[in-house]
Amino acid sequence: MNSPPMRRLRLTWGGATDQGRIRANNQDAMYADSALFVVADGMGGHQGGEVAANLAVRTVANADRSNREQLRDAIIEANRVVHETALEEPELHGMGTTLTALAVSQEADSHQFVILNVGDSRVYRHRDGELEQLTEDHSYVAELVRRGELDNQAAEVHPYRNMLTRAIGVHADVEVDEWLLEPVAGDRFMLCSDGLTNELADTEIAEQLGLGQDPSTSAKALVGLANERGGRDNSTVLIVDVQVEVIESEEANLSSETTDSPTSVITPPNEPNPSKDRSKDLSDRTEQTSNIKERSWLYDRVHIKLSAVVIALVLLLTSAAMVTTIGWYARSSYHVGVVANHVVIQKGRIGGLLWFEPTLEHWTDIQTVQLTEQDRQRLVNGEQMSDLDDAKLFVSNLRSRLIKGADGN
Repeated sequence: MNSPPMRRLRLTWGGATDQGRIRANNQDAMYADSALFVVADGMGGHQGGEVAANLAVRTVANADRSNREQLRDAIIEANRVVHETALEEPELHGMGTTLTALAVSQEADSHQFVILNVGDSRVYRHRDGELEQLTEDHSYVAELVRRGELDNQAAEVHPYRNMLTRAIGVHADVEVDEWLLEPVAGDRFMLCSDGLTNELADTEIAEQLGLGQDPSTSAKALVGLANERGGRDNSTVLIVDVQVEVIESEEANLSSETTDSPTSVITPPNEPNPSKDRSKDLSDRTEQTSNIKERSWLYDRVHIKLSAVVIALVLLLTSAAMVTTIGWYARSSYHVGVVANHVVIQKGRIGGLLWFEPTLEHWTDIQTVQLTEQDRQRLVNGEQMSDLDDAKLFVSNLRSRLIKGADGN
């Protein structure tokens, strides 16, 4: 009986990242090799976001990740590393990062794509001219949209559209979303940070992805467009193209000498590498992945010109003291306010300061309809507190007054 034909899963990829026109540094990070593609968008002040993103990406890239369970464990480990580092280093307190990943996983007798996501960085699939967002944003505004309480048009201008409900490193535990997909020839996947999607509509992204350019050229073009539209945030794009080839019988017989799999192998792009044979299958993956990491470890940024690095270093050195002071002032306090008719505790100054926007620290079950008119006015405008304990005490006293008022009725 003839054995089933082997399929070769062939991937080509390219990426680009830029700090944008407003940010003082780039807090995005990304990684790519033949079986793993990751984008992370850090948060947490001038330094913390960059540290968090790179810690998370490095942890996942170095983990054992041949199947779904190991991939999920790698992201949970990344959460632990970022969280514990933030606790150990006072200047990094409160840092965190999004993380979205596309990976090749061995499932039964074939290879499949696994998508894992925490936060609001996204994975898209471009197929037959149509663009589909595969991940769900873990943000306050996205939750409102999914519940039908807010439409997409209102979400785009909502003041809390960047407030995350889930991120790597913020808490000791994290929940990871996961999807499993079959490889389909012709599919184009795009991983990106919100610096891209906040500037470009899905229709514009789809148009660019459909031009048929190679992944690296497409990624650079998308990042360039984001900067042209304002570049208000770091933007990162990583594009992966999928090809599936049927191996001829003679070639399959040769492949059987190096692999036990009857269904598929994976090969990276045709890029020159004098030290290794880049056409080995996944059974040789340990040696292959080690070599690819030397070539494609994008933690050091992709395609950044030397002149841009020099200029960025000069700007960082001359403005570090000022930015650090502003960041400390903007993030050194807490306030009690109102979000979606609920009393919440937020970290940061009321209304934000420059690009340091307040973040959600604690969501309470107290609704504005329960408050007295005096308390309602105070909290709508925001009540500034010196630290988190004061904010919690204020909420506790507020809850006590509400309980007494209810008992008095």
